[in-house]
Amino acid sequence: MEYSTHIASSTLINSFQPKEKNTIFNNQISARIRLATELDVPHLHKLVTQMAEYHGLSEIFTTTETSLCNNLFKSSNPPFHSPTDLDHELETFKSKFNGENNNCNVYVAGHVIVFPSYNGFFEKPGLYLDQMFVRKCYRGMRFGKMLFSAVASQAEKMGLGMVDWLVADWNEESINFYEKMGAHYIPEYRLCKLYGDQLQQYAKKSD
Repeated sequence: MEYSTHIASSTLINSFQPKEKNTIFNNQISARIRLATELDVPHLHKLVTQMAEYHGLSEIFTTTETSLCNNLFKSSNPPFHSPTDLDHELETFKSKFNGENNNCNVYVAGHVIVFPSYNGFFEKPGLYLDQMFVRKCYRGMRFGKMLFSAVASQAEKMGLGMVDWLVADWNEESINFYEKMGAHYIPEYRLCKLYGDQLQQYAKKSD
């Protein structure tokens, strides 16, 4: 998702105030969602790093710009597509995307990553929302809602039957948002991951 200081035909969000009290916007701003390109990899890596810090997962974080680029854009069969889209990091997150709008005052505000999923309990496959992150200074301005709506719309256009995702049990604000949206929340389930050395060790035991 991108932020721009000019007034465009996309969704105006100037009437909303950011949650960060020290963040001040002097201009009306608009937002749009687009598919990421290889030029967005440095921004995407920073966003994913901040998301890992937000969830307390920095110790297991191993993603690099190279791995993101190879997995998202250079694989013969990429696992997913990522629509990506002001503050003390303003210049750091300035977009290099050269699309139909050449305005230089366009900045990356957040990202969402989805990929195809299938659950044997349901008639139709769906999309799995792996990550959705909005930078701290933009929260409370409905950017997250825009990103989620884009994912839901894409699933509908593709004739899919669901969108599913995980939410941290301590993140009550997000849980309330999802429940109001009509999402089915299953608190009894826990995420399990086998990775790194443990994955290799267990794989050898099954030989």
